[in-house]
Amino acid sequence: MNARPDPHARERRARLVIYLKTLSVLLSYIGLTWLIHRAYMHKHVPDVELSLALSFTVQQILAIFTLLGISFATKFLRYCRAQRAAVFHPHIRERLILHLNGADEWTILRRIRKNHRRELEECLVEILVSINGAGTERLSEVAQEFGLLRKWQEQLHSRNAQRRRKAVSRLCLLGPVAQQELLKALQDADSLVKVEAARALTRSGNEQMLAAVFQMTLAENRLMRAILTEALRPHARQLYRSAVPAALRLPQAKRVLAALEMLRAWGKSAVIPELPALLAHDDATVRAAALRLVPQAGVTPEIEEQIWLALEDADAEVRAAAAEVCGKLKLSSALLLLEHTLEGEVHGPVLASAYALAELGAGGCQALENAVLSSNPLQAAAALEALEHVKLNRAATVGM
Repeated sequence: MNARPDPHARERRARLVIYLKTLSVLLSYIGLTWLIHRAYMHKHVPDVELSLALSFTVQQILAIFTLLGISFATKFLRYCRAQRAAVFHPHIRERLILHLNGADEWTILRRIRKNHRRELEECLVEILVSINGAGTERLSEVAQEFGLLRKWQEQLHSRNAQRRRKAVSRLCLLGPVAQQELLKALQDADSLVKVEAARALTRSGNEQMLAAVFQMTLAENRLMRAILTEALRPHARQLYRSAVPAALRLPQAKRVLAALEMLRAWGKSAVIPELPALLAHDDATVRAAALRLVPQAGVTPEIEEQIWLALEDADAEVRAAAAEVCGKLKLSSALLLLEHTLEGEVHGPVLASAYALAELGAGGCQALENAVLSSNPLQAAAALEALEHVKLNRAATVGM
């Protein structure tokens, strides 16, 4: 498994590159100014200081004219390309659409490729974006035949991130023929490249590709996971059967936690055989995340006992999560344990247990009314807040 790059090391490298670029520009200015001074200016201006100042001014003028020239040339080139596109695109699109609809346009397309390769590529991408299914396969053959697939594969290994992003966005349009390249793109250093490749692989619906995307997602940051969790949501049932069990048995607690968070975000009800083991996991954050997944997975006698144990866990987050689950499931068997948790000194578990007692009906509310009179200010405040919440909910229900 590849080691994840240190973000601080990346930042230091980025700063070093900026410093080196700044230093190189400064040295270039000094060197060019001195060259103009020695080669021309000092022969006509005897004063050294004035000669250097004029040399710097000449250099600035040359730089401005150079930049203006480059800008003009770039804009003129874009204008010429736009004119060519306006002339040739309609004809190329027409031929590609005829080929897409089953006509044999290979001869004409080869002729177009010989003289208008760029325009052919642009039109092909434009049509691929708007279609799927069998049409994609037919135009993918055109991309393979004319070397566009090979070109995009080569661009995917470029050092330039922008070029890799463009390449992966085009490979995503080709369907199964590009899947192996997209799998490799999941290991790219650029996040946008990985996201684009992952989205394309999820659209395939292939079990192996879905599993690869799911495994990659577990190692990513929260933002990436949030994006890919939504992309994988339509395939949640399939992943529950294939990739999820292996992910929940991983030795890395962070990856197990990421998998649990994704399952909870999907909100799908499913039996999770690994859940009892996760409720007894060594890592407290994993235990808490597993508890929050119980309402989706369902309660068994074994899990109910583990919820009782979690209410007395040494970790405050685990106790709070257990209390939340008791409230959601209206677990009356945990009434006495929730009362005990309410007597604690940590805000999270105390408040969670108070809200859980409020969900347990008359028995829970009676316990909260007794707690309001407690000498423990945290316990009394949490009980009062939970009772007020119950009253407001009842009033809203009656008013409907």
